[in-house]
Amino acid sequence: MPTIRPYLDSDWDAVLEICILAFTSVHESFERLLGTDLFALVYPDWKASNKDYLNYLISSDEKDRFLVAEQDGSKQDGSKQDGPRQDGSVVGFIHYSVDSTKQRGTIGINAVHPAHQSQGIGSLMYAHVLQIMRAQGMRYVTVDTGGDPSHAPARRAYEKALFLPIPVVHYFRSLATPQPVAESAPSVVEPETEPENRPKLIIVCGLPGSGKTTHAKAVEQNLHAVRFCADEWMNAIGVNLWESDARQRIEKLQWNIALQVLSLGGNVVIEWGTWARCERDLLRTEARKLGAAVELHFLDAPVDVLFERIRRRNMETPAITVEDVQSWSQMFERPTPDEMALFDSPVPLRRAGGRSVLCVTALREGGCPPEPRKGYWFCPGRPRLHRAGHRN
Repeated sequence: MPTIRPYLDSDWDAVLEICILAFTSVHESFERLLGTDLFALVYPDWKASNKDYLNYLISSDEKDRFLVAEQDGSKQDGSKQDGPRQDGSVVGFIHYSVDSTKQRGTIGINAVHPAHQSQGIGSLMYAHVLQIMRAQGMRYVTVDTGGDPSHAPARRAYEKALFLPIPVVHYFRSLATPQPVAESAPSVVEPETEPENRPKLIIVCGLPGSGKTTHAKAVEQNLHAVRFCADEWMNAIGVNLWESDARQRIEKLQWNIALQVLSLGGNVVIEWGTWARCERDLLRTEARKLGAAVELHFLDAPVDVLFERIRRRNMETPAITVEDVQSWSQMFERPTPDEMALFDSPVPLRRAGGRSVLCVTALREGGCPPEPRKGYWFCPGRPRLHRAGHRN
């Protein structure tokens, strides 16, 4: 287990490397959300900015509140660890501040080397800093992080440390646009005016264990679509499913390919989970620019059902715990009726035997809705579609 100690000048190269590696996936996510042009305005050189900020912290009085996690290079049984960083190397860092007047502590910039993430190092650093703050008389502590998909591991880590979230949204827009977007000519053709044979993007949204893969494969066959699942690609190349940086890069590659497929008139199924609305908004907007119809298929189930399915499939190492699922369920931004209305109405799917299935709104509890509406509805305990007319 790493040791938490004060920063030394000899740690600079390792700290800078960790910062760049850990925040690359974050800024790739920001670029997908903002678009290349606006991203370049907001973050013209994020690597230089991060370097300058770190240099300020370790060159001022803040250096006293800058700590690093140093790997001792040994396992609990005393044998040497495998991996790229060991034998006393720095694998993480954290900065904190205290306000004695307000009796408030703040956790600042922090990161763990991607090769050592999901090993409890972040939690170890947070616990160490919280202990210091208590000793200095602080009454509470705050920390800020992003709400986009790339920050999901950070949100899990903070909530595991019993931080309570208050959602905050930051909006950006470029002033290069000559007039307000609402007054300009629409760049996306409204779905009802588009031809019925336009390409389709199907976004399958849900938590692990909700039946996304089973459903996505059925849609893939029905629409003769190209299906993109990050888990499958990661398994195929031997990458651990917990490697968030690798997942971000794979999803970026998959989306670039998906846009090419849509531009050629093909159908696409995205099976990423898409927990954040901003991610779903981005996929819908970019696909609509290509003239594609976009459907949102939302699957949900109670936490105990999700966990039981995850336990049976036994795909992840380390295994997903029920606490993980509970935390994810709380941070998951479930689609609201207003959001569902932004997507195209799904057409009936053809099932075995030639029967048509009309899809209705996703519900979390059992029972049938009064009438079919947009989206998909899955029975929480059994991932199967109900037919129009609510006959089982």
